[in-house]
Amino acid sequence: MKSSHLLIASLVLAPLVGCTDATDTSETEDGVATTYVNIADFGNNPDAWYGLRDKLSGEFTNVCGDTFCEGDYSNLTPLGLDCSVTSKRGNVHDCSWSFAGSLDFVDPTSAALEIDAPTFDCRFAPSTTTTATQLIAALQNASSGIDLQLPGTSTSIYDGLVDCFQHPIGKTPVTIVDDPTPVYVAATDYYVTAASRAKWAAAQKALLDGFNNVCGDTFCGGDFYNLQSLGFECSVTKSTGNIKTCSWVFGASKYPDIAKTGKLVETVQTWKCPVAVKGTLPALITTLTAALPPGSPVPIDRALPGETTSAYDALGGCLP
Repeated sequence: MKSSHLLIASLVLAPLVGCTDATDTSETEDGVATTYVNIADFGNNPDAWYGLRDKLSGEFTNVCGDTFCEGDYSNLTPLGLDCSVTSKRGNVHDCSWSFAGSLDFVDPTSAALEIDAPTFDCRFAPSTTTTATQLIAALQNASSGIDLQLPGTSTSIYDGLVDCFQHPIGKTPVTIVDDPTPVYVAATDYYVTAASRAKWAAAQKALLDGFNNVCGDTFCGGDFYNLQSLGFECSVTKSTGNIKTCSWVFGASKYPDIAKTGKLVETVQTWKCPVAVKGTLPALITTLTAALPPGSPVPIDRALPGETTSAYDALGGCLP
């Protein structure tokens, strides 16, 4: 399985069988044109679709490290997965799987933290005679749904992702300079030993866990319901460990609209949230990972070195 993915991911493939904007007349009755609904709203079992979304997201995570995530965007993250179906029979018309990813680079002479955080709108669809029930059952019962040949086509979801990830939306050019004697480096590259790198990773995870714990009652309660952290990074003076700038990157999608033609209209976005810190990288790590007495602020709410504000405060002025 892994070797076949590596081979396919190295090729430029044609997009999956797509969807046209022509009105589906198979359900036109008494001159009334077909209308479309989200697949999650069709029938009486939305949990079946949500369960399939989780399954496909897990499959993507399992293969990404050896395939798509070996490219520019090592943190490609699944966001929304939706299909439009005809309202009476549930024939699948258009499907979209949105993703976000990020790439960051610290300018070795200026300490500027450059970030490219594009999104991806990956389309796929089975034949137009395939119903919602049939598509869900086929993908759910397959040992690998993303590799399954979609009903009525010769391609899989995986094939479509290969092409899709070559077309980032909102890409920001990042100039990467290889400097053997940098004045500034990324926090991720500051430490040499595995033990010290693990401490920085623990600090990043403390922020991620804090965000995930509060998002459902705060940021994720809005239109961008599936906000995902793509990474927290800082630029650091290599000789002293002093932090120059930090940024926390996120991606999310809205619940899609459906055009009269049945085409899904997706809104996918990323945010680059500056986080103010005045101190050293070791001090930041200590702030975020120190075990404090019960009742003390959790890491995301703790005042950051040299500041009276927290990482959560920074997000409040940045995320929707």
